[in-house]
Amino acid sequence: MSIRIFLVDEHRSVMEILARRLASMPGLDVVGSTSDSEEAIRDIAGLRPDVVLIDTKMKQANGIDICRRVLATGEQTKVAVLTSYLDPDERCQALQAGVNGYLLKDVDTANLANWIRLAINRSQEDP
Repeated sequence: MSIRIFLVDEHRSVMEILARRLASMPGLDVVGSTSDSEEAIRDIAGLRPDVVLIDTKMKQANGIDICRRVLATGEQTKVAVLTSYLDPDERCQALQAGVNGYLLKDVDTANLANWIRLAINRSQEDP
């Protein structure tokens, strides 16, 4: 069974490249993407992905708010911030919101795929 991934990023080209990178990895399936916060919440609720990767540095949406709203649903969805540069204050806010990871976009595909698999495996091992 594939791990289902949803992407939230305001840069369509970045989402498309990331989706192709992730889809090239065995066992990963990108089921949706958007740059709109309300569409993200609606689509995530409907698609129920295993993992959501969110760029919090968006002009038209509050990425930390999206993280909070997704995590508040009570679903088992893992949420990670995927950002271009490290921002210690934002990282702190993201962790306080309950995200499962704070990753830089320059992570290579294999390491990102490994992080995704580990996040899912950890949740399956938890009682």
